[in-house]
Amino acid sequence: MDLSPISSSLQQHHYCHVPDFRELIDIPPAAAESFRAHWEDLVRDEAFKDYTYRERRILRYRLLPSRQLEMNTNPAFESPVTYAVNYRKGVNMLSYAQASFIAHPVLQQLVAADIAILEPYLGDHAYSIDIHQFRVIAQGQSSSPTTSGIHQDGLDWVFMHFVDACNTTPVVSNIYLNEKAESRVLSVPMTRFLETLVVEDRIAYHQAGDVQQLSAEAPAWRDILVLGVRREHSDAERGAC
Repeated sequence: MDLSPISSSLQQHHYCHVPDFRELIDIPPAAAESFRAHWEDLVRDEAFKDYTYRERRILRYRLLPSRQLEMNTNPAFESPVTYAVNYRKGVNMLSYAQASFIAHPVLQQLVAADIAILEPYLGDHAYSIDIHQFRVIAQGQSSSPTTSGIHQDGLDWVFMHFVDACNTTPVVSNIYLNEKAESRVLSVPMTRFLETLVVEDRIAYHQAGDVQQLSAEAPAWRDILVLGVRREHSDAERGAC
């Protein structure tokens, strides 16, 4: 698979929208359905319960300079940035991903493709990779925010892979040059399985609309897989900052 056009676009614009990401990997018959099914057993994100109704699990790796992946099974997650919304700051003890999800061929190929896209920019460094399964739910004629406003996540790159949605009005994903709404450079409702946005998080900002019910008779939900990549700095580099 030729991922160089995505890599080049990311370098030129600091973001890239890939509607047909699914076509870049080999998905066996019925694999898409079994992959989506892993969003049926997520756990309420208690740290954000006063801001949104969100369920999630986490999967963590270290990407070594050799490009080997080393699993990090620590579920204690702390974002490197603080968001300007109502949530419990600090360490968030999350539920770890299920073994069947970790071994799933769609996930394995997604992770490999994301790393391959970044290959020209990784250099001789180690990176932390955090993979989040998110489901945002709206019910009772209320809406649930999808993201923490126009923001950066304190990472180097963020991949947002759309997985599924049900009974939602269009949830539009936006990319910005800065934290101001008028700097928007892309606006797209992601609807295709594995439709993807990639953002160079050190430069660009992103945001998505709320999940709202299309019909008040049933809950609405939106499933997404977020893969965040952050370079690990040595003690010497930290001391030089």
